[in-house]
Amino acid sequence: MLFFVPTPIGNLLDVSLHTLMVFNKCQVILCEDTRVTKKLLTLLLRNDLIQQYYPNINPKEKQFISFHSHNQEDFLKNVGKDFFTQDIAFCTDAGMPNISDPGALLLRYMREHGIDYEVVLGGGAFSHAFVCSGLEGAFYFGGFLAHKQHDRQRYLKSLLEYHNEMHIILYESPKRLRESLGDIALIMPHSTLFIYKELTKLYETEIIGTAQEILNKLPSSIKGEYCIIIQKDSKNLSSETSNTQQILRLNQDDILALDIQPKQKAKLLAQVSEKSIKEWYAILTQR
Repeated sequence: MLFFVPTPIGNLLDVSLHTLMVFNKCQVILCEDTRVTKKLLTLLLRNDLIQQYYPNINPKEKQFISFHSHNQEDFLKNVGKDFFTQDIAFCTDAGMPNISDPGALLLRYMREHGIDYEVVLGGGAFSHAFVCSGLEGAFYFGGFLAHKQHDRQRYLKSLLEYHNEMHIILYESPKRLRESLGDIALIMPHSTLFIYKELTKLYETEIIGTAQEILNKLPSSIKGEYCIIIQKDSKNLSSETSNTQQILRLNQDDILALDIQPKQKAKLLAQVSEKSIKEWYAILTQR
């Protein structure tokens, strides 16, 4: 039997009894990062109650096997069905497998080969953040945004078609947070955003405002992954979706005021002016 196991996104006390029972009984653990999972079990074992009732989660007694997005196809090609006759736990670094994490390919493999599996109930950052926001109603979960600005902007523009009816929840890394907020400021300048980091941890942070207001509040050093919720805005978006050419509605001064890298700013300025990206970049770096 293979168990898809959720793990805490921050606070270790959020671990469920079901998860502890699975880790206690399974000698083999497939995991996104063996180092992270070993550390998790080590920290859990420091809890007196867990140590008393679930002593077999001791990582020294487990076999950890790496299973992630880069090796999952090769792993499943080479592994035999007999491998899954034993009790195996599968977990990612934090949260629920299959949600912006590996796991979907593994589940389909189990189903196609008629192998028993069980998905243990658990939550993730996106659902926790939505509750924290105080919003209600339908929402769209888009996971991580694209790395390239062109792809990211095209995707955000496509969301305008139904953003007047539902909220949008996204993930972003610290490396691209400023750039993504800059794109949101360009495409949805009036929308209210709720962004979260360190959810369930001691330094859990919430920032509320427009994308530009949040950009102005960000610290110089950005660490940790962020969850971004864009509140639906039917009043402002209903007329925007009728003409996609109106998406780039910020003027030159608005874009110049954005707190983003010169390279990204030059690309945006080139879209609302007759100057090229190269020309704008030269101007911005000489300011």
